[in-house]
Amino acid sequence: MARKKIEQKYGFPLFSQPSSVVNLGKNEKLVISDIWAFWDYVIKKGSSDKKGEEFLRSLLEQAKHFYISAESSPIKSQPLLYYYSFLNLAKIMINLRGSFGENKMYMHGMSEKHNNKFLNSEVIKQKQKHQIVQVAHELVSLFDPNTNTADIKLNTKELLNHCVGVHRAYSEIYNQKEIFVRIESYELLKDSKQLIFRAKLACSDREVTELINIGYNIIQDENGVFYEELYQMTSYTPGRSDYANLSLKIRDKGIWYFIGNNGYTMYLSKCPGERYSQESIIYMFMFYLGSITRYHPYMFDKIFSDKEQWLMSEFLSTQPKQFLYLATANILGQSVMKAYASF
Repeated sequence: MARKKIEQKYGFPLFSQPSSVVNLGKNEKLVISDIWAFWDYVIKKGSSDKKGEEFLRSLLEQAKHFYISAESSPIKSQPLLYYYSFLNLAKIMINLRGSFGENKMYMHGMSEKHNNKFLNSEVIKQKQKHQIVQVAHELVSLFDPNTNTADIKLNTKELLNHCVGVHRAYSEIYNQKEIFVRIESYELLKDSKQLIFRAKLACSDREVTELINIGYNIIQDENGVFYEELYQMTSYTPGRSDYANLSLKIRDKGIWYFIGNNGYTMYLSKCPGERYSQESIIYMFMFYLGSITRYHPYMFDKIFSDKEQWLMSEFLSTQPKQFLYLATANILGQSVMKAYASF
């Protein structure tokens, strides 16, 4: 049987989930003008009882307040406000995908060591606990399902390397080659019981070798260079779980993305280290910056060089909105776009 192109839905290829939190837009792309009003609607639709809804709406009110305050604050005050916004959103997200409730004790689940210099700074994703909700672990595990339940120590500079939105500035500052290979176009195919993701890449012969060494299935033919990922279904008609399983295989191999005015732009990475999703990177890095501005504000100029301060400014100017929309899409299992505004 020949390969046949089929419809992409359920947030494929980036955000497919086995089940939906709420049924919205017939599983198609969602275009939102007010993200906070949208989340209020999601909470109303996704809550199982009135008490749970009130708990999540109180978290949303805090998340919105901190986010709006951050947007109008001085640059060195922004990280802590953005982080507290993300923390409250994270509690909503893990409750919509889990069942923790308001009676649990919630902890950050992270710590940091600045070590007097950004190049030496570390952030620790702390181990999962059962009597206490470690918010960072539970959230990162939603975005990166194979996250280790033990403590994970990460160098902050290496963590930021896979942040697509600031990677060009990052590469310039640290005088390194860019690690990303852009996906020019992609399609979803079906061949009998096989579901196939086929993406055309913009890359050189050397980059082909690097991608193969990382573990990507790269195919070259007269039409160009392609990355393919396959999933063997149990039936001839793909269901939501099949989309989700293939999406998970793609994310496990590593795919990075950002939202622009024309939708999602996607990349593969040639770098083997700290291959976390965009959402996890932005969340963990904002915790680190928030901790610096909260506990060591007088050391900001010492920890970061002049060029690194510019990089932090780029991160704070661009990535909060990326987190807001990408995390929403990931939790809902649907592509989400912002209406009438530029990224």
